[in-house]
Amino acid sequence: MQEEIVALSQRATRHRHILPTDILQGTPLLPSSKYYTLRYLLAAIVANGESLVVNPAQSDDSEALLRGCQAFGATLAWQDEQQRVLHVYGIDPMRLGERTEHKEINVGNAGAVLRLLLGLGALLPAVTFVTDHPQSLGKRPNRELLTALTALGADCQGMGSEGYLPITLRGGKLHGGNITISGARSSQYLSALLFLAPLLQEGLEITVVDGLKSQPLVRATLEVLHDAGIEVIYDETLLHFVVAGGQHYQPRTYTIPGDYPSAAALIAACAVTTNPASEVTLTPLHPGEEIGEEVLAAFRLMGVDFSRDGETLRVRGGRPLRGVTVDGDRIIDCIPVLVAAACFAEGESVFFNIESLHYKESDRINDLCAELQRAGCAVTPKQDAIIVHGRPAGIVGGVTVDGHSDHRLLMALTIAGMRSQHGLTLSGGEHIAKSYPHFFTDLQNLGLKMS
Repeated sequence: MQEEIVALSQRATRHRHILPTDILQGTPLLPSSKYYTLRYLLAAIVANGESLVVNPAQSDDSEALLRGCQAFGATLAWQDEQQRVLHVYGIDPMRLGERTEHKEINVGNAGAVLRLLLGLGALLPAVTFVTDHPQSLGKRPNRELLTALTALGADCQGMGSEGYLPITLRGGKLHGGNITISGARSSQYLSALLFLAPLLQEGLEITVVDGLKSQPLVRATLEVLHDAGIEVIYDETLLHFVVAGGQHYQPRTYTIPGDYPSAAALIAACAVTTNPASEVTLTPLHPGEEIGEEVLAAFRLMGVDFSRDGETLRVRGGRPLRGVTVDGDRIIDCIPVLVAAACFAEGESVFFNIESLHYKESDRINDLCAELQRAGCAVTPKQDAIIVHGRPAGIVGGVTVDGHSDHRLLMALTIAGMRSQHGLTLSGGEHIAKSYPHFFTDLQNLGLKMS
């Protein structure tokens, strides 16, 4: 009997019933940016000295990143009980090749953490990357990056022709030179090489072929490298890079901004409410951040009512939404919640140039559309696009939808549930912790009806 009670309790934590909600009001504390937390922490662990990272993101992905940093030999310590300031005592990257132990790093379900650590991991004599999410991260390809690291002198062993986890690298003695990397499936491969390049004695000249997805994230990498004292020469197309070897990452103090993809979920949730008294205030969101400006432009086209004062964004709901046509590549992590909002806009919406969504924690095109269709939304998946025919009157709902172990899908399905007549039951709700652990709590505090 006791075992049955425990099992029922565990299942209850995984399922959430989202009820119709017509008003949201309040000022939640946004999570910090995953993008910048990852990149600044990587710069800090290979800076020989003490760095401070202020307001790092705290989530399952962050925990995976901290495990990886410690495996490289960095020492991490919180300065305060609230865990807002992280001391990072970096390592001498020139001595990574002297290590004798074979390290194993569990990267959880964090794809960006895996790819960026793979680049620096090639400096270790032996390291194995594993995951406890074989049906999610375990199915994401790494072939292009492993091929590039092999060309630089590492012995790379992954599963199958696509380089799935687990992956073992035997490196330590790498050489620089000229390298080619495909940017067709992910920009993370390029970012991994850019972080590695200044630590190679000969440096790297990198040529990107097949186009480059998610260019704003590459620019974020370049911004972080510049802040860390690394010089990179590149052209405006982001297809050719020259990084001199023998450079040194400098210890710094880094402050992490708010997370725009998390903000996008809350903007979309407020936007689909029907009560004009809905108002959500979001801060801190740095103005001028490329992904942020792009996603706000998409919401503006959709008719979302918002105003900005410095780092504070005020969003008002209860306004009619209209269909949009959006090139999604620059805001790829925000597309699921934009699609969810478009489900309640007047007219047709088209989100294109999003093929890379097939290779995320889930298939964010086909899986998202299947669950939204089950809920009653009119969405059509394509290889490189999602087409939405809005239903401003709302949807019927009354079914259980699967989050596919994907935090972005859970956010989108929550938004759909708010405008469903009979609500939606979400399975796998615990996976929201990958990026925004208090997402459901924040929404409930804003007024979301949930059981």
